[in-house]
Amino acid sequence: MILSPEQYPSAPRYDLLRAAALGQVGIDHRFLRAILERGEAEIADILRFFAEQREDDRIDIGADLLAIVRQWHTPAALSFLVEFARRDRFQFSEALTGAFVELGAASLEPLLDLFEESGNAEDVAFALAALHPRDPRVLSMLTGLLDIDPLVGSLYLGICGDPAARPALEGALAKAPPDDDLVRRELTSALREIERAAPAEEAAPYVIWEEYPEEAGPHFAALDDQELLGFLASPVAAYRARAVWMFATGHIEGEVRARIFELAKGDTDAGVRAACWEALEGSLEEAGVREAMLARLEDPAAPIEERCGALVSLALESGELEAVRRRILEFYALPEARAQAIKAMWHSMDRRFAQYIPRHLDDPDVEVRRQAVCAVGWLGIVSQLGRVEQLFEDADARDAALFAYALAAPGAVTPARTRALFRRINELSGGLSHEEAKLVREALDDRLRLHGQDPIFLVLEDSEEEEEPEPAAPAVKAGRNEPCPCGSGKKYKKCCGK
Repeated sequence: MILSPEQYPSAPRYDLLRAAALGQVGIDHRFLRAILERGEAEIADILRFFAEQREDDRIDIGADLLAIVRQWHTPAALSFLVEFARRDRFQFSEALTGAFVELGAASLEPLLDLFEESGNAEDVAFALAALHPRDPRVLSMLTGLLDIDPLVGSLYLGICGDPAARPALEGALAKAPPDDDLVRRELTSALREIERAAPAEEAAPYVIWEEYPEEAGPHFAALDDQELLGFLASPVAAYRARAVWMFATGHIEGEVRARIFELAKGDTDAGVRAACWEALEGSLEEAGVREAMLARLEDPAAPIEERCGALVSLALESGELEAVRRRILEFYALPEARAQAIKAMWHSMDRRFAQYIPRHLDDPDVEVRRQAVCAVGWLGIVSQLGRVEQLFEDADARDAALFAYALAAPGAVTPARTRALFRRINELSGGLSHEEAKLVREALDDRLRLHGQDPIFLVLEDSEEEEEPEPAAPAVKAGRNEPCPCGSGKKYKKCCGK
């Protein structure tokens, strides 16, 4: 069952947590209220859920469960905190340490038990020190650490602030080598902390709302096709549109295509209809799709957002359908439609539109700027690559700039040159993140396809190691309006050239 936000308050607690672990719901204020308003009696059930072995979880929500339990500010949370520490092999995050410390004296016995159970883990010792206890067991434990590692022991004794630690610290300082400035400095600092004997400040109560957004959608990339189909019927328009976009990243056919076409014609939300028309770009040959799309594009009563979605899908027809080219230029003149019009320009693969692109590479509208950058890549506007390279420093356009540069960089298109170009982009960009490297590889594979060659990075998937491809057959290039070399009978621009 696909849950929508208005169902959160009435949904069984297990179903709500399960949906989050599967990525079907986002953890936001609506989700948190639905759990927290049920009261701290939920902690026992949350602990059981946390302890379950579920092989099909896609999202680790352990840290989120910790935040929820912490928000109740109750000693009843200790059983969960202890189990959380065990699961993480006694490696304490700042959040876990804070959760124990906020509960004050109630945390002392559980932490002492954990210290023994863990084999004297330093993170448990740190949490105990941060409680500022005046307990001989903690003092013994921390002075024992002082004997093993004077740096760690002195740091923790200084945090603890127990005056009874002074003799141990003074003894360690007397035995410290005269030339070991670091150890002597830490021991002296710990003695000063104890000397001040300032009362421990009470920890500010944790506030969960500052760490989570008001609204967050599901993790759509984690969902399978059947779940995405379920989201096409969601009462939340943004979820329907997002599910459509997820389908649009692959080949749409069968039940999915029929459902998206149905939504394109009749969904109540213009944004969803726009997404559907755009997602149907590869289905123009299907019965009724092109005709319905053209009718919507030419309907002056239709919202501009929806007409833009149809325009992008029909853009490849602009060389043959004057009405489509005319609409691209007409919408380009409208500020509210300009980004989509530029998107249609590069979807058309028609270099006659290249003249409109340079003026928007520094456009204040982020989406206009991004679409202009994409156009440089897909339309091969080599003269603007210097400006695209400058946008490697633009956080809003960096990903688009990397992709465009990879597509349009001048030079021979061969597997060897393509690998060299990848290394060059890595250097020019100041180093690629994992996701950026994947994006650039996708662009370089597209570059090879555009020149009639087989991709070389496709086999890499998530690996960082480049594999040598099998020797490729001689490439066959085709003009946009020539028959596609794959033998489909379609023009290249409407087949593999897409």
